[in-house]
Amino acid sequence: MEHFLHSASKTLKRLLRKSKLFPFVLVLIGLLIFSFGAFNYYRVRILSFSKVPASASKSTQNLDIPVEIIIPSIKMDLRVDPGQIKDGVWQISDNNATFLDTSAVPGGGGNIVIYGHNKKAVFGNLPYLSLGQKISIKTKSEKIYTYVVYQKHFVSPERVEAVSPTNTEVLTVYTCWGLFDSQRAIITAKPI
Repeated sequence: MEHFLHSASKTLKRLLRKSKLFPFVLVLIGLLIFSFGAFNYYRVRILSFSKVPASASKSTQNLDIPVEIIIPSIKMDLRVDPGQIKDGVWQISDNNATFLDTSAVPGGGGNIVIYGHNKKAVFGNLPYLSLGQKISIKTKSEKIYTYVVYQKHFVSPERVEAVSPTNTEVLTVYTCWGLFDSQRAIITAKPI
């Protein structure tokens, strides 16, 4: 059996070397891999859901917005920058967490949405957060709001209900997850 495999391997190599299509096939395979990688890199960079959630359509410009997120159990302490959805693409900070400016603010009731890249220095450890752990949000007026994680799930980018407005106060923190960041890791916490 081993001799047969060795012989077949040699024959295949000989045929490929003699074939004039071999360089073309290699270039084609390389282009396909590059295109797939470039597409996924773009998708990861935008960190958006495929649909835009319903919006409370209010301006948070003069409100007490989040400026820092602290999660002691995963050693995370990040600045939070404001972000928007422009033409269906979620604007996102490269090195900090991002607060969706059409979502609720801490203490105001509703869904507070904070998101960030799946990078080690940003939200790379977020999916390892356990139920019952605490998340603190510091606002621009220096108030600190503490939440406890009660739900963790992984969804496809079509599932926008997790980041849509709610009637009760919840904190929703999410990042990309999975093979080629094809899913969203969503942490939901309620105020203490």
